[in-house]
Amino acid sequence: MSDYVTEYIESGVLVLCLKRAEKKNAITLDMYQALTEALHRAALNSEVKVTLLYGAGGDFSSGNDIKEFVQIAQAPEKMEAIMAFLQVLSGYKKPLIAGVEGRAVGVGATMLLHCDLVLASREARLQFPFVQLGLVPEAASSHLLPQLVGYQKAFEILVLGEFVSAQEANEIGLVNHLCEEGEAYEMAFSYAKKVASLPVEAVALSKDLLKYRAQDDVQMALMREGRIFKDRLRSTEAHQAFASFLSRKK
Repeated sequence: MSDYVTEYIESGVLVLCLKRAEKKNAITLDMYQALTEALHRAALNSEVKVTLLYGAGGDFSSGNDIKEFVQIAQAPEKMEAIMAFLQVLSGYKKPLIAGVEGRAVGVGATMLLHCDLVLASREARLQFPFVQLGLVPEAASSHLLPQLVGYQKAFEILVLGEFVSAQEANEIGLVNHLCEEGEAYEMAFSYAKKVASLPVEAVALSKDLLKYRAQDDVQMALMREGRIFKDRLRSTEAHQAFASFLSRKK
């Protein structure tokens, strides 16, 4: 388990917390591996009825750690850790619930598309800035987002890459319910306990019925995006975008 990912089980709910607040919970390869292993364990643990994802320190996640991405661009095979997480996330059979405060950027936003319930603070903001970084959408977002919000709105969100407010996210179906700032975890845990109290097999079968038609399409989108994403990491556009981003950070 990474120092930046914590987990515990309470009332049948596995709580997975991204705990790298000083970096706005930017996700490293070690964190991806820790999350993957935690979800694999949870899938086999009968004590776990529901899994809850949230980020400590006021932000859900600022996405991938850009400094690591610069390194991955030189060794794209390192993307295997990311792909392993996305595959287990997209195929996870138990209910997934997210509590979102602050920023959910990049993979911090696309992973929400795989959750069954998303509860967010009114101050939360989602962003999918892949094109701005010379990349392409990932985590099957090129398939899931148009299905959810329609093609034109998905194009706007994924290509322009501007922030989506919590209010708009709620209106277009990216977020189930809104709460006051600082209350997303409590609200998400409350919903998680409600789901955990229901008949386990009935819940799992209902999730499967809701998702089974899309599963093949989701996996195909993951693979197609992954291939193009690796190529884009080597592109001049991506290298220039990363260099510009890192210079601004300095």
